[in-house]
Formats: sequence, structure tokens, C-alpha cells
Amino acid sequence: MKKDTALYFIVGLVIVVALVILVFGIFFLNDKDPRETYVTYYLRFNQVSTLAQDDPVKVNGVKLGKVGNIALHGNGVLVKVSVRSDVQIPVDSDIRVQNIGLLGERQIGMLLGDSARMFSVGDTIIGYFDAGIAEVMGMAGEVLDSAKIIMNIARNLLDSTIATQDFRDRFNRILVKAEELEDQTLGLLQKADPALQGSLAGLSQATRKINEILDENKDPLKNLVADANSLLGQTNNLMTGADTALQRVLVLTEKLQSKNNTLGILLNDRQLHDDLSTTVHSADSLFRLIIKDGLDVKISFW
Repeated sequence: MKKDTALYFIVGLVIVVALVILVFGIFFLNDKDPRETYVTYYLRFNQVSTLAQDDPVKVNGVKLGKVGNIALHGNGVLVKVSVRSDVQIPVDSDIRVQNIGLLGERQIGMLLGDSARMFSVGDTIIGYFDAGIAEVMGMAGEVLDSAKIIMNIARNLLDSTIATQDFRDRFNRILVKAEELEDQTLGLLQKADPALQGSLAGLSQATRKINEILDENKDPLKNLVADANSLLGQTNNLMTGADTALQRVLVLTEKLQSKNNTLGILLNDRQLHDDLSTTVHSADSLFRLIIKDGLDVKISFW
């Protein structure tokens, strides 16, 4: 009986140890600490490339979570991630799908911001996608394909233009005409060179003579300039006097047009003008009669 009890105890102990090892092994393989708790966030990306479930989530370079479910959501991709509950994500954080290996391995990298506002558990956060080696290789392949197409087009153009006999004949004719034009230009320059040299020599001689004349007549020219300056001063005085006279004429004209003085009243009164004219005419007739018949004065005394 005692032997059966000891056997049962040993078997039970082995089972318990195996269960403990199994549990700790599961947590070890899943990189989980049984003392830690995790919360869920949802990340939205335009694309995720080779990102897969259970890929790491690193916060400022430290692994603090992992990728859960990945599914299409509208025009983008919605990624469920589990992050340690003691991690708070500010609203200005930068979240990206990053390349971490030569074979296209991916992770989600979070660079925490400085905002005092935090995302709540279960929020959907907009993330970004960083192109990795796979995308670069794909773009390089597209570039190579485009380069091949361009090279083929260029080869066809060369074969259809420069490589043809007709193009070579035309090009040779252009070269021959260019050489002929060069020879004609050189000949023209050689013919024109003596005349050009003579013209330059004549111009130099004329310039030299003008300088000599100016040197010989330096004093008379100075006197002429001085006289011109004096004449200019007198002209200025004359213009000033003329302007003064004009101002006086304007004042006199204004007074003649005004009715505030005797002369102005006489000039602006048509009736007075007619009366004066009649009086002068009568006086002229009287004087003519006196001159002709004489003046007969009779004095009566009462």
C-alpha cells in the first residue's frame, strides 16, 4: 500500500512539473511574461507589404508588443496590435511599417511624440509605410525594363537615320558645303583686311589731328566757354526782367477790366463811350464853324 502511494505521488509530481514546464515554455516561445498585461490598438496603413501576424511591435526601438490580425478595411489595411498596458501613445506619435531584414522581414515601429494627449485603448491610429528592399528591387526592375525599352527605341532610331546610306551622303554633302563656306569666308577676310587696316589707320590719324587742334586752341575754347556762361547769365537776367514786365502787364490788364477804378468804368460803360463820342463830334463841328465864320460874341447890359 505504501509503495502504491509513493508511486502515485511521484507520477502526480511529474505531471505537475510537466504542466509548469509546458506553461512557461508557451510563454517563452510567445515572448510573453505572465506578469504582464496587454491592450489592443488598431493601426490603419495604405499597404503593409510582407508584414505578418506575430511580427514585433517596437516602441522607440524596444519590443513591447506584436502584430495580431491583418485585414483589408476599405481602401487600406487594418492591423490589430497588442501593446503592453503600461505604454501610452501620444497623438503626435509616428507609426510606420518598417523593413528589418534582407529577405523582406517587417515590423511596426512606434516613435512616441511629445503631446500631452494620448490615444485611448481600442482607438484606430493612422500609420505610414516605409519602402524596403523588396519595393526597391521592384522599382529597380521597372527602371531596368524602362531602360531596355528606351535603348531599343534609340537603337531603332539610329538604325533608321544615322546608319542609313542616305543620311551619310547628306551629312558628307553638308560637310563639303561647310568647308567651301569656310574657304570663301577666309578669302573675303583676306581681301577686306588691307582696306580695313587702312581705315583704322586713317581714323587713328584723324583722331591724332583733332587732339592736336584741341591742344592748340585750348585757351580760346576756354574763353569761348566763359563767354557762353556769361551770355547764359545775361539771358537768365533778361528772362527774369521779361517775366516781371509780363506780371505788371497782367496786373494793369486786370485793373482795366475791373469796374473799381475810373478808367475801368469808362472802358466798361458803352453808353458813356457813345456820349463821349457824340460830344467830341459836336465840339469838332463847333470848332470848325468858329474857324470858318469867326466868333461873334454879344454882351447885353441890363
